Amino acid sequence: MRSTIRYAIISLLIASLVTMGCGPTGPPKYLVKGGVTFNGEPIESGYIWFRDKSGEVGSVEARIKDGAYQLESLPGEKLVEISMFKEVPLPGGKPNAEGDTTMLVEALPERYNVQSILEVNVESNLEAQDFALTTKP
Repeated sequence: MRSTIRYAIISLLIASLVTMGCGPTGPPKYLVKGGVTFNGEPIESGYIWFRDKSGEVGSVEARIKDGAYQLESLPGEKLVEISMFKEVPLPGGKPNAEGDTTMLVEALPERYNVQSILEVNVESNLEAQDFALTTKP
């Protein structure tokens, strides 16, 4: 009988501890999704980052697959960076120490990634956020 009571008390304590962490844990996050094209074609595979312009909160990223992405972001003004990589032969055409004969290089202009000009304001009523990238400035 005592072991049954002890088991019940322990179960209640564990349940209490588990439910204590189930409430809201911070500011709301909003779902952002959309499409990404380059010169009119969906980006087959790449990455998208939403970086907080204030620098006060961390970045979020998502994979772009078949021209679509989806992520959850805190609200606010974000700098958007997009990368797409392509495989090219190594300089000189000779294998490196690991035996590779190709390497991955950024396929998008810098204005979409390391020197991004893309921005978005994440808010509760943000609808699909698409990005149509081109080689032309």
